[in-house]
Amino acid sequence: MFRQALNVGKTQLARGYATAAPTKTAPLTLFGIDGKYATALFQAAASKNALAAVEADLTNIEQQLAKEPRLEEYLASPMLNKSAKEELIASLGKKSDITSNFFSTLVENNRLNETKAIISSYKSLMEAERGIVSVKVTSATQLGNKELKQVKDNLTKGGLIKDFKEINVVNKVNPSIIGGMVVEFGDFTIDMSVSSRLAKLEKLLTDSIAI
Repeated sequence: MFRQALNVGKTQLARGYATAAPTKTAPLTLFGIDGKYATALFQAAASKNALAAVEADLTNIEQQLAKEPRLEEYLASPMLNKSAKEELIASLGKKSDITSNFFSTLVENNRLNETKAIISSYKSLMEAERGIVSVKVTSATQLGNKELKQVKDNLTKGGLIKDFKEINVVNKVNPSIIGGMVVEFGDFTIDMSVSSRLAKLEKLLTDSIAI
């Protein structure tokens, strides 16, 4: 099943899933390496009714990486051989067979450096499965509840986000965007920042001068 989802050739992705049930469609389309792996894991877990168990495994791993940042460096290090990385993953606590096999796949494909991103993407899939979509709104200064509600209403009324029971809007402050905002959800980004407009203007002027 992992192999079908990732289409990565010689891996151990399909280990133990030869008799799996028909593949469940992911509730959210994710792209990028982390998105593809997270989707494959989600589908494998769904086929075994183990979505929550895998989520618990990943949460535990995420918490341990947060407590000891050097663990992440070790996972991504090209200096550690695959056997050492397998042992390191095993030391992170008891995990379901699906999660264990999945991390063996990451080791085999040299993708352990994507661990945090994959966990984040899996969480996004689980939120979508529960009817929740998270929206990150980045602004130069903190936005008030009124502005955040307006963003939520515009996304809903505009049809950009639909078929969800709940929209969770989180405001992140980044002074470097100068003004405006950047709205992100799933793999969609709506960049309305002043810094982006200035960058486009600078490129336009540069191209004009070059001509």
